[in-house]
Amino acid sequence: MASERDVARTAANDGAPQNLDASAEILGDALGAEGANASDAMTDETFDQAMAEELDREEAGEGPRRAPAKVIVIRDYCVRHRGAACNRCEIACPKGAISYSEEELPIIDEALCTRCGICFGICDALSSTRITMIDLHARIRRIALRGEDVYLTCKENIFPGLEPAANVVVLPCLACLSPELWTLILAENIRVKVACDLSYCADCERAGEMAEMLYTHAIESAEAWTDEKVLFSKEIPEKEKLIESLANPTGVDRRSAFTNLVGDVGDIASGKRRLRNSEVLQQFYERRERARAIARLNLTDEDLFNDFLPMGTTKKTMTPKRQLLLEAIDRKPAIAPRVPIYLSQTDCERCTNTLECAKACPTGARFPDPETGVISMDVRYCIGCGICVEACPENAVDMIETTAEALTTVEDEVGENAGEQE
Repeated sequence: MASERDVARTAANDGAPQNLDASAEILGDALGAEGANASDAMTDETFDQAMAEELDREEAGEGPRRAPAKVIVIRDYCVRHRGAACNRCEIACPKGAISYSEEELPIIDEALCTRCGICFGICDALSSTRITMIDLHARIRRIALRGEDVYLTCKENIFPGLEPAANVVVLPCLACLSPELWTLILAENIRVKVACDLSYCADCERAGEMAEMLYTHAIESAEAWTDEKVLFSKEIPEKEKLIESLANPTGVDRRSAFTNLVGDVGDIASGKRRLRNSEVLQQFYERRERARAIARLNLTDEDLFNDFLPMGTTKKTMTPKRQLLLEAIDRKPAIAPRVPIYLSQTDCERCTNTLECAKACPTGARFPDPETGVISMDVRYCIGCGICVEACPENAVDMIETTAEALTTVEDEVGENAGEQE
């Protein structure tokens, strides 16, 4: 019987497909037989509205919205339909709501899906029409840019009458956050606090016990990689109005409260308060910072001309989880040696340059050099799916376990023969 830590690590691992059959067996044993575009960041209002709608349903005595149309499959990010023996999303789903089509793409069962979001944290191929991990990170960063602590909680902890403050992000479940997202948050030195009564997890009808294992693994991984800590809070900050804060001052005497109010009124008159709380201004700063990060990483999702491939182009696809990890490493390079990943490597002595691995690669990590036609590799795009291993007729490709340090040596790898990784 697998331990809870093994279950969580198997389900959440970004580069684990080197032995997906074994991974599925571990998860199966533990659970039993029942077992978008980053630049189009959603607004805080849209995110809060989505969460508020769910809360209204629960307060009215209705169950969670069973809306599989809101859970979408992003074809470009799914490796199963490209030939990988991957079924992590199916195994991790606490309600058994995921199966596969004839094309081997995930199908969401309307009657079973509770929109807990666990699949979002497990796999990039599953997302929501209302929120992506890139969106969520943008929301968190905007709060931090206001100089506020970020509080993360789940809907099980929002009771009738509680109106969370603007720096509180209400999630369907903490397990919808991947280790890579937690890592980037900590790498950016954002003060993030989990404001939840974690004892609710055991009886949670939305996500079940699997959620606790997954978010615990994600947080512990991020803390180990960044050497930073996620904080915990017993209370969820509530929305407070200026006049109410004067009438019911907490932690200060009435004179101090009045002085604070006068200061706030002065800020309102001068425009300082408007600037501090301006969503447009915060979005501008957040997008500027992300644009700078992407520019430093020199990433692309565009088709590149390449005469050595049948279609004449190489399409590179950067998965969101890998992008978040690369951004975290860019922010804090010391992270790289601590993050375990799996990459493919080529035995140059066996390789005859058939390019079958490049044709099969779902992300464009493997490609023929546009000038020479020799197989090359951009390790930043390799997600360790193992498809190239099966595609190579010469058995010249294998999977190796290494660290994210390999992702920082891309200048030495791109454009050269995809030889052995150190």
